[in-house]
Amino acid sequence: MAIITPVLAFVFVLGIIIFVHEFGHLITAKAFGMRVFIFSFGFGKRLFGFKWGDTDCRVSAVPLGGYVKLEGEPGDHLSEDTQLQGDGRDFVSRPRWQRFLVYLAGPVMNAALTTAVLSGFYMVGFAVEGSRYDRPIVGAVDPGSPAARAGLLPADEILRIDGEAVPTWEQAQYHIALRPDAPLRLRVRRDGAEREVALRSTTSSAEKVGSIGVHPLVRIGTLLPDQAAAAAGLRPDDAILAIEGTPVKSFAEIPTLLNAAGVRPLRFQVWRDGRMFDVSVTPRDTGAGPKIGITPRLVVKKFGPLDAVREGLRSVGEMTAQTLDVVGRLLTARISPKTLMGPLGIAQASGDAARGGAGSLLFLVAFVSLQVGILNLFPVAPLDGGHLAILAIEGTARRDLSPVVKGWIINAGAAVIFLLIGLVLYSDISKMSFVQKLLQ
Repeated sequence: MAIITPVLAFVFVLGIIIFVHEFGHLITAKAFGMRVFIFSFGFGKRLFGFKWGDTDCRVSAVPLGGYVKLEGEPGDHLSEDTQLQGDGRDFVSRPRWQRFLVYLAGPVMNAALTTAVLSGFYMVGFAVEGSRYDRPIVGAVDPGSPAARAGLLPADEILRIDGEAVPTWEQAQYHIALRPDAPLRLRVRRDGAEREVALRSTTSSAEKVGSIGVHPLVRIGTLLPDQAAAAAGLRPDDAILAIEGTPVKSFAEIPTLLNAAGVRPLRFQVWRDGRMFDVSVTPRDTGAGPKIGITPRLVVKKFGPLDAVREGLRSVGEMTAQTLDVVGRLLTARISPKTLMGPLGIAQASGDAARGGAGSLLFLVAFVSLQVGILNLFPVAPLDGGHLAILAIEGTARRDLSPVVKGWIINAGAAVIFLLIGLVLYSDISKMSFVQKLLQ
């Protein structure tokens, strides 16, 4: 079952993404009256399907992708068998702008899928960890970390990183993660005074992302009535910095610290409205371990239909900008290729998302769909972007490239794609725990 879950989830995630992508090509080609021979989910032997006009809509044996076969496109041999040439419905006889839109439709549909899923989330409403949208005020600093060596302390607020404003923790962590083993300039505010802090990030985790060893404030969401936290005078939005001198890096650490300390008065270091102070809290034994009666601070995102679509589009724009930023850093060797997630990584993430519920799985579909759409726009044949680039060149030159030149371009692009696939697979495999143990 441990193996079946990620495999089925992976097929589900990939299936939706590929189906939507290829359906974009199909429906656009049909809208222009082009003849489409095959619309297939999967590769290999045809299992079952139905006819839609000239199109054999099928499910094939290997559910790891899909394709659309148009009359007259490169590699088309069905036209010769069926003798359909000359009626004007083949792909290559159509104006370049129509062919351009057919190629473009796949990535556009990927972006549309992402927008639709995110808009649906925004309409239904969902709760996220409040620290994501909190100001980047430091809650805990790892001992011996770059932040600790640079003198950062709890309650310091990070205002800028390398001159760029970071109004939320999500943006601050993004900027740090994309700068592994790199010098950073932080603009920090402490007690109303601002100063510049210079440090060098380290690399953490198998994904080779940057870290400086700081954590957000762990804020209280709600207090249960007649429980220890409320009795001690704690309030919603208070941040717990430390318990008995042990820094609190996440809400999930609080039960562990309480269980280790037992039922006795404990010294809580608390941050409230820019002030730090100590509070004595005595947990109560509820039969399931010591409790103090608090819940984490969550932020609920919920909008009406129009605002939800607007938020969905905004999120797609932000994700696209971040993806292009990551690609640019990869191409300039500023971050490691190990940040990439390939088929094995997606399969593992799919399994984790499936265990997290339908919402987590759909969010993964939205995220990966956008990455697939962006990747397909890269000007490397045989990706859609490669064909778009060829059409753009031909349109500028006002003549078609020779079949030999196109063949060389497509073969060279295929070599690049295979190289990239090998690199991503190596990245996936190197992150596996048993491989890391073998390499130690």
